[in-house]
Amino acid sequence: MEHHASYLSWILTELLHLPRHAWGSFAHGAPLSLLERYDHLFAAVLALLVTMLLVTLTKRQRIPGPFQQCMEFVVNFLRGLVSDNIAHHPEKYVPLIGTLGFFVFLNNLFGLAPGLPSGTGNWNVTLACALVVFGYYNWHGMREHGVGKYWAHFAGPIWWLAPLMFPLEILGLLSRILSHSLRLFGNIAGEHVVAGIFFMLLPVFLPLPIMAMGLFFGLIQTFVFIMLATIYLSGAVAHEH
Repeated sequence: MEHHASYLSWILTELLHLPRHAWGSFAHGAPLSLLERYDHLFAAVLALLVTMLLVTLTKRQRIPGPFQQCMEFVVNFLRGLVSDNIAHHPEKYVPLIGTLGFFVFLNNLFGLAPGLPSGTGNWNVTLACALVVFGYYNWHGMREHGVGKYWAHFAGPIWWLAPLMFPLEILGLLSRILSHSLRLFGNIAGEHVVAGIFFMLLPVFLPLPIMAMGLFFGLIQTFVFIMLATIYLSGAVAHEH
């Protein structure tokens, strides 16, 4: 996909007088500032800061109000999602699943706002999220079962099939990284392209229902991403009975 820097990164580049130069063949050699070149990382940092702000505001609420009730609903939903899929000590996995949920949803949401960059519309960001999930559930799988036992279960129950089963299982394990990251990236990037086309065709009224659909779509994609992360984690730490 062609690179299109967000209006926010362009405005900040002008305000901060950041130097622009060509990045090789990237963006067809167009001069870009560091902020414009890596505006997907800028979106990731924005999502991080907004998440920290939401958590801080929730903790400082002394009198329960609508905002705190909404946050409690989200936290309880995440707890229920994790506990429904992981039987042993599910509460310790809620922080990562919740952080991923907020991070992915905010980046999806940024893509709907005119002028803001979207991290999940760039494969580098979704790949990083998938790699974090991959490392996290394999690490906890090894902690739960032991290194040898965890990796031995990929060889299958029949020892003489192990030379065939183990490479296939490892290949399937590694393919999760691609499927987990590309699913989110493809859906969000495609939705943003479609919304941009409709905005150019009829910029006054048509984008409103498209943005409403995009909000719902962003929620669905966030749920799918964290649900898959929970399922992968459940499979890694599950105990056989």
